[in-house]
Amino acid sequence: MDGAEAERLFERFRLEVWSDRHWDSEFTPSPHQPDQKLREFLDGAGPAAVPLLLDALSGDRDLRYWACVGLERLGPAAGDAAAEALVELVTARRDPWQTAAVSLDAVAPDRARALGVHRWPETMERVTDRHLRLPAGATAHVERFVAEKGGKEGGEEGGEDGGETDEDVVRFLAQHRLRDWIVRDRPPGLADLLRGLLHGDRGAGVRRAAAEILVMSGVDTIAAEHIEALCHGGPLSPGIVERVAAHPASERLVPWLISRPGAAEALSELTLRRRCAGLGTDPVPLRELLRRCVAQAPDRWPGPRFGAAVPDAVAGLRDETMLVHLLPMLHEDRLGPSEFNALVAAFASFGAPGRELLDQHRRQHPGVERVRWALDAVDAARPARLDDADDAFLRGRIESTLGGAFTAYGAVLLARPSAHAAFQLAWIDRAYGAPVTADRVAWIRGLGFADDGLLAELSRPVERPLEGLRFQWDCGGSRRHDPGRAARAAAAGLPSLAAQWCRDDALDRAAADHVARVRRAAGTSAGPGG
Repeated sequence: MDGAEAERLFERFRLEVWSDRHWDSEFTPSPHQPDQKLREFLDGAGPAAVPLLLDALSGDRDLRYWACVGLERLGPAAGDAAAEALVELVTARRDPWQTAAVSLDAVAPDRARALGVHRWPETMERVTDRHLRLPAGATAHVERFVAEKGGKEGGEEGGEDGGETDEDVVRFLAQHRLRDWIVRDRPPGLADLLRGLLHGDRGAGVRRAAAEILVMSGVDTIAAEHIEALCHGGPLSPGIVERVAAHPASERLVPWLISRPGAAEALSELTLRRRCAGLGTDPVPLRELLRRCVAQAPDRWPGPRFGAAVPDAVAGLRDETMLVHLLPMLHEDRLGPSEFNALVAAFASFGAPGRELLDQHRRQHPGVERVRWALDAVDAARPARLDDADDAFLRGRIESTLGGAFTAYGAVLLARPSAHAAFQLAWIDRAYGAPVTADRVAWIRGLGFADDGLLAELSRPVERPLEGLRFQWDCGGSRRHDPGRAARAAAAGLPSLAAQWCRDDALDRAAADHVARVRRAAGTSAGPGG
């Protein structure tokens, strides 16, 4: 293409940028598309686009931004002159220098890496996102980043000349889109790299970051070494607790969580899921924290002050001595519905002692209407039913944001011993990568489960557990179409969940057959209270 045609295409692109910037309407989106005109310019001008884009780098900010985007799309073909211009823009911190840094990584990767744009806090995520958009993914980018080892955590050896510090690696592995990609796609090679970080000589922060990704992706069977690495850094996410709570070593998390602010929710999740796995948790170390959570509840206005975590934790611990410390919550004006319901469930779970304590408190405080409401709710509380839990399981509502089969089976097990509920809880845990130990299998058998074939299958880990947060596999009650996810859920042993992602009567029949077999093995009778 001759220079005149290239200039004509560039002028059309430049005019589109100008028109988009000056579009003046509060109600109608701009009809102008600079990105489309840039693509037409690059496709039509070819190599002749480079000098025009370099000239645009000296224009206004909007034109400089789009020039950087154009050079990024050209990549190494933009040449050394483009690399020099981008380096100058980046080092001068002239807007849009973050976009220029990403362009430099595409045009001259070695120059960008020597400059350190891949580890600067302002540009790290942008550069990583560029690699995630590449067809080959970001595997090579992650491997190079981790390999450029610098100083230890908080040390002075890292930086522009010494490679990545541990602090850089922790911040790098904490990027949400990078984590989501690793957890979802499990790119070959990165699992071994993360295992190397977990067992290597890096700092505690790096080992924790590697353990979190390994746990969430399900590439490793949960082990004590993962839990040990998690006992450092910031708060634990619900997804981490979901996956590690069923391991006997998860009790190691308790002392560390107690020392962290705002740990009541994580402790509640941990104690409840440990109980569902047949594991007890010593309540003594937790009592002071739970009493403090009630006595010194954080002010959150508007809205409730306590959260449902404290009564849930008391119920999960089966710690009757803590019930009396829950009573002040009933005097709080900002007691939300979820907190009130959790309080009722906690008192009801202790049966007659819980009701008697509430009744005694009502007599001592006749003017507090909420205490009477709680007592009435305890009296009206319906025992948890296996039929309801099985119904949620058959509908594919395994771990939804508002309850689901796991929560329902857990409520049954909290109320009374149940081989049926204990097996189903372990079956769901297994699908999501939580370990099912020999002791847990023996516990289920001891409750009266009489199907050795199902117990043997329960003991075998699934080939590829369902990754990520459990509730993200829930369809919200409406079926969707994703055959890939359906196949994954079916292979993990959850055909009813698979049926939510791909309508298939065979999956519904498989789920019904599974529940029927579990009922026979556990000696569960259908009907009320079943």
